[in-house]
Amino acid sequence: MNFLPRLKSPSDLSRMSTEELESLSSEIREFLIEKVSKSGGHLGPNLGIVELTIAIHRTFHSPHDVIVFDTGHQSYVHKILTGRASGFERLRQRGGVSGYPNRRESEHDVIENSHASTALSWADGIARGFVVQGIKDRCVVAVVGDGALTGGMSWEALNNIAAAKNLPLVVVINDNERSYSPTIGGVATYLSTLRATKGYERFLDWGKGVLERTPVVGHPIYETLHGMKKGIKDIVAPQGMFEDLGLKYIG
Repeated sequence: MNFLPRLKSPSDLSRMSTEELESLSSEIREFLIEKVSKSGGHLGPNLGIVELTIAIHRTFHSPHDVIVFDTGHQSYVHKILTGRASGFERLRQRGGVSGYPNRRESEHDVIENSHASTALSWADGIARGFVVQGIKDRCVVAVVGDGALTGGMSWEALNNIAAAKNLPLVVVINDNERSYSPTIGGVATYLSTLRATKGYERFLDWGKGVLERTPVVGHPIYETLHGMKKGIKDIVAPQGMFEDLGLKYIG
């Protein structure tokens, strides 16, 4: 069954099962490969953000909740989910969809951007606007790549966000280790300590397998250790920088 042609708005995602969402993800990737290979555009970054974008649109309610993408080149999936798939026939051409967020295209594109490290400042300003107006039922979600997070403008915004209290703002770090050039510097090094290594994941899978095969006590022990995993991960990969800024870090 093809789900993409029937997708008209993000609200349709809430009615789909996990299996259907997985099928939709595959359809979106095939769609992107077909369309971008004809017209050009940012293929790799968007292939890697399919599930993340679906999860965000399932959790939040665009355009009531504002979703912004740093640099904007990773917004293709967002455009597809917000009813603009037909515009990809002429991607980045007259009469088609833009390669970046465009307010004239859709109410789901609240900002227009094409430079790195700007999204957090946008998100901070929009969230503060909600607070000033007394709006309590709207949220801002900023998706930022690891490359953009090395820019000074991102850290200026984080400094302001950390000083504010109770901003309706969620920052998602898309730490895919991919950028136009290798990310270097202290921030890039710090982010690398937050990544779960393949060895760490293999160890967890091995331990789970052993315990699940152990009669009677194996499963209860696994459940207990699974609950302790976050604490163990914090020891292996301390997350102090974001917490020290006053930002609640989950990951």
